[in-house]
Amino acid sequence: MFKVIPSIKSKKLQLLFLCFLSALSYGMDLDTAISEYEKKSYTTKINEANLKTYDIKDKVLKKGSWNEVTISSQNTYENSHTYDGISTDNTVKYGLFYYKNTYNITNNEMTENKIGVSKVLNDFSKNGDDKYNLKINNIQRDIQKITNETTKNSEIRELIDLYKNYKSKEKEMEQEALSLDDKKKDYAIQAKKYEVGTAAKYDFDLAKTEYETSQLKYENLERELKILKEKFMIYNVTIPENEKLEDIKKVELKNEDFYKLRLSEAEKIELNESLNSEKLKKETYDYKVPKVTADAGYSIKNKSFTVGVGITKTFKQYNDTLEDLKNESEKLKLEYEQKKNEILSNVGQEMLNYTTYQTNELISKKNMDIAKENYVIYAKKYELGADTYENYVEKRNAYNKAVIDYEVAKNELAAYTRKIKYYK
Repeated sequence: MFKVIPSIKSKKLQLLFLCFLSALSYGMDLDTAISEYEKKSYTTKINEANLKTYDIKDKVLKKGSWNEVTISSQNTYENSHTYDGISTDNTVKYGLFYYKNTYNITNNEMTENKIGVSKVLNDFSKNGDDKYNLKINNIQRDIQKITNETTKNSEIRELIDLYKNYKSKEKEMEQEALSLDDKKKDYAIQAKKYEVGTAAKYDFDLAKTEYETSQLKYENLERELKILKEKFMIYNVTIPENEKLEDIKKVELKNEDFYKLRLSEAEKIELNESLNSEKLKKETYDYKVPKVTADAGYSIKNKSFTVGVGITKTFKQYNDTLEDLKNESEKLKLEYEQKKNEILSNVGQEMLNYTTYQTNELISKKNMDIAKENYVIYAKKYELGADTYENYVEKRNAYNKAVIDYEVAKNELAAYTRKIKYYK
C-alpha cells in the first residue's frame, strides 16, 4: 500500500558521535583562524612586498649620487675652413667626482684631460632634492602601511563573517539531523496508522512530505557546509578534518571601542596633506631659488686649476604646478573636515548596530523559548488525541526554525563584537 523511503543511514548516530568527539576536543577557534590568515595569506605577503618597495627606494636615496657610476662617450665630426676631423669626448662620473677627456682621433692628440668635482649647491638646503625625496618616500611608506592595514582588516572581517556563517550552517545541519530522525519516526507511525485505517490520508501525506523534504534539506545543507569550508582556502586557512570549529566568543564592547573606528581614514588624509605640503614647499623653493652648480677641476694636460659656478633660473608666466598643489591643499583640508564628521556620525550608527544585534539575540532567545513551550504543549495534546497532527507538525517546525534563528542571532552579535577592532 505504501513504501517507506530509505533514510540517510545512521544520521543521528553519526551526529551524536561527532558531538561526542567535539566535546572531548574542539578544533580551530576564531583567534587561531585569524592568526593563520595573518601568517599565511597572500595579502600578508603582498603587503610585505608593497613595503619592501619603499625600503629599496630608501636605500637608493640614502646613497644618492654615490649609488652609480655614469659613463658617457660622444664622437663628433667637424668640417670647417680651419679643421676637418673626428674627436671623441669621454666622461666618467661617480658621486661628486668626474673625469673627462677629449681625444682628437684625426690628429691622434689628447686635447683635454681633466679631473674634478661638481655639485648642485641647492642640495645642501633642507629643500634639496635628496632630502625632499627621502621625505616623500617616508610619507608614501606610511600611507602604504595604512592601505595595507585597511586591506588586511577588510579580509579579516570577511573571514569572521565566513566563520560565523559556517557555525550557523553547522547548527542548522545538526538541528535538521535531529528533525529528520523525528520525522522519520512520524512517517513510520503515520504509515502504520494509515495502513490499519486509524489515520487520515492527509496526515499520512503530510508525514511523508515532511520526511522527504527534511531528507532533501539535510543533503543540501551538507553541500552548503562543504562549500563554506572550501571558501576558507581563499584566506589560506585550513579547517582541521573531522574537528568542530569552536563557537565565536562574544566580547563586551565599551563606548571607547566605537570612538576608535575608521580613524585610519582620517590619518590617511592627514598623510596626503603632509605629502602635498612637501611638494608645495619643494615647488615653491625650486621656482624662487635659482639652481646653482659649483665646479672645480684640474687639467692634467695643462697642469692648471679651474673653478666655475653655473646658475639656472626658469621664469613662468603662470605656474600651473604651483597652483594645482595649492588647490589640492585646500581640497584635502575640506576632505579631512568631512571625514571627521563622517567618523563621528559613524560612531552613533555603530552603537545603534550593536544595540540592534543585542536586541535581536534577546528577542530570538525569547521566541525560541516560547516556540519550545508551544511545541511541548501541542506534542502532548497530539499524543492525547486532543489536537491535530497538522498543528503538532506546525509547532515542531516553528520550534526548529526558532532554534536556528537564535543561533544565527547569537553568532551575528558575537561576530560583530569581534569585527569591531578591525574597523580601524
